[in-house]
Amino acid sequence: MARRLAEGVQRRLSWTRGVPAARLIPLLTPHALAGWTPRDVERAADDTRAVLGWRIPAKLDHPAAYLARLLRGVDPADRPGALDEFIAASEAAGRRHELQLRIGTPCAHGQPAGDVPHPVHGHLACPLCRAAAAAAPISWP
Repeated sequence: MARRLAEGVQRRLSWTRGVPAARLIPLLTPHALAGWTPRDVERAADDTRAVLGWRIPAKLDHPAAYLARLLRGVDPADRPGALDEFIAASEAAGRRHELQLRIGTPCAHGQPAGDVPHPVHGHLACPLCRAAAAAAPISWP
């Protein structure tokens, strides 16, 4: 897993290509175990460089050490792509729900998918279904 991540990082970050993958594996193992992709490593390195105001040196003598320095303060649990994936999944669920509102099975009041809760915020599209749900007694298991 870490070897695959190291090889992917070498393809994405040209300045790491001369480094043996075995040299990058210990550095990237915590990130590989946390499910990082080569794109996540690239984004984290770019973000750290931007915060520090650094640029990639024209002549980089120790690329693995440079990458280690860029990733030093980055928590492997804070994968850069996780938020993007969550946003994409939420947007996809919203689009599926919007499609249901156009062509879905009508609720008892005739509104297509009016009784289907929105996947993100849980609202019902049909005002009559919302009123009925609000008036319904809460049942405890």
